[in-house]
Amino acid sequence: MSEKKPVNRETTGVRDLSDLLKDSPPGVWVALSHDEKRIVGTAISMQAAAYQAQLNGEENPLLVRMPLAGEGLAAGVR
Repeated sequence: MSEKKPVNRETTGVRDLSDLLKDSPPGVWVALSHDEKRIVGTAISMQAAAYQAQLNGEENPLLVRMPLAGEGLAAGVR
């Protein structure tokens, strides 16, 4: 029986997606293309955003939830 190699899920670098996501409404799920250059789906639920991505030809989207107002790493910073 052959051993499966572990999948490396670590990112090789940090990518700034702020320009791409700037017009996305708070609280929605956004599906990005595998190269993280296009929005291929947007919906209230993660499943619906993934389904939209599949309808747009993207089989392996990156799913990101947009934070609500007051959420996020810098929410308390003023």
